[in-house]
Amino acid sequence: MGRAHGLLGDLQRFKAEYLKAMAHPVRIRILEVLRTGPASVADIQAQVDPSIANISQHLAVLRGAGIVTSHKVRATVHYAVRDAEVFVVLDALRSVFTERLDAMRSLLSADGEPPADADPRVPLQQ
Repeated sequence: MGRAHGLLGDLQRFKAEYLKAMAHPVRIRILEVLRTGPASVADIQAQVDPSIANISQHLAVLRGAGIVTSHKVRATVHYAVRDAEVFVVLDALRSVFTERLDAMRSLLSADGEPPADADPRVPLQQ
């Protein structure tokens, strides 16, 4: 039983480290950019935010966790997502957050508060 418990702990640690590597808004945005295919640091930076100077550091974290891979094309390093299943995780999170947001909007609406996207100039129908 001790061995099985140790393996379960290792698996949980792996999952936690994997998720921790993704747990940054810039890294999530980088993964969204890479959803369309491999890209260079310059391409990623242009699509994420040109003012963020540490894109390479974020890519290093993702690469260290095995989430992205890199390969050189002449003098340029291109990054790609190792396993497309990472997008299943991101899509599942989006679904959870969308459901939660919809539930909150329903609660606010039922409480007489306008939904977040409601026009504040139009009174609620009660």
